[in-house]
Amino acid sequence: MKIDVTKHLTLGAKRTLKAFRVAMFDALSEKDFDRITVNDICKKSEYPRATFYNYFDDKLDLLEYLWSYIGKNILDQISSTQHNKNNLVKIFNLLVDFFEENPALLANIKKSDGSNSHLWHNMSGYLKHEANIIVYKNYADKNSVALPAPLVSRFYSDLIIGLLEWYLFEEPNADKETADKYLINLLTGNF
Repeated sequence: MKIDVTKHLTLGAKRTLKAFRVAMFDALSEKDFDRITVNDICKKSEYPRATFYNYFDDKLDLLEYLWSYIGKNILDQISSTQHNKNNLVKIFNLLVDFFEENPALLANIKKSDGSNSHLWHNMSGYLKHEANIIVYKNYADKNSVALPAPLVSRFYSDLIIGLLEWYLFEEPNADKETADKYLINLLTGNF
């Protein structure tokens, strides 16, 4: 991204980013990512291409910003003081809630070959990366001799995203409570 969103943004920059974010999100709910053009995004956001290119290199750059925004909103809801497996379940539930609140996006992903789609791989890869960082910071025992912390965090983040993929694409009729039980059983080794 051409703009550092971690620094203070003007009100105008915030509005512009929101307009592009909403435009991309709407476009993703309507058609495949590969068919979305910068012109589509600019038309939906009501900003010219020049403004788009002031903020982003291309539509993939905007997509990564969209995932980071979604990931940040989800992960901001996780307690950084509680370091237990219930927070891992909460991360999973927040991800499920996101897709339940955005059925058009999920329908588009399913229509585009589901868990094999480019859009899903891009999104789940980003979410897995973010979950890995959060788990490493908050849950992995960095002093443990038995297992290296990066391995533990990777295991937990892979487990959360793997269960989400199972829930969304392989068993779409499963309920969230059942998925939560499966996650707890997997976390505790109770097979």
